[in-house]
Amino acid sequence: MNTLLCRGCGAGLLLAQSPPCVLIVDDEDTLRVILTRELRKRGFDVYSTGSGAEAVEMYCRSSTRIDVVLMDVNMPGMSGPDTLDSIRDVDPFVRCCFMTADDRPGRHAALLASGAAAVFGKPFASVKELCETLKQIAGETFGESDSLVERSAKWRS
Repeated sequence: MNTLLCRGCGAGLLLAQSPPCVLIVDDEDTLRVILTRELRKRGFDVYSTGSGAEAVEMYCRSSTRIDVVLMDVNMPGMSGPDTLDSIRDVDPFVRCCFMTADDRPGRHAALLASGAAAVFGKPFASVKELCETLKQIAGETFGESDSLVERSAKWRS
């Protein structure tokens, strides 16, 4: 059972018996379709879009439902970090994970410093690890895997 903070209503906690919900934002259609399918197979509810502007709009409409945003860094129009800034105008407590093929030294650390909960390199090393991390960030209890702290330490290096 998720415990969700009621965003914008000031009414405390809401209890919801629903799977974690992820908003996937990536301009690569094929990757977005594959991620949507794989996350749904593993018990997630998923919204997806191909642009930052649409992501902001979707988040505004569904912020009380979305637990985690999984977003590409480099997209035409609004970049991932710019999109996150716009979403933060609506919800300063949004939980966001970035995904990027940019493996320049310090890039992942800079994204984490900007407030990302995690940064995933493309291509993904493990869809299972991605799902476990997203569930932990969404507040789910997930048993036998490495802790989020241990994984974050791996990404930071």
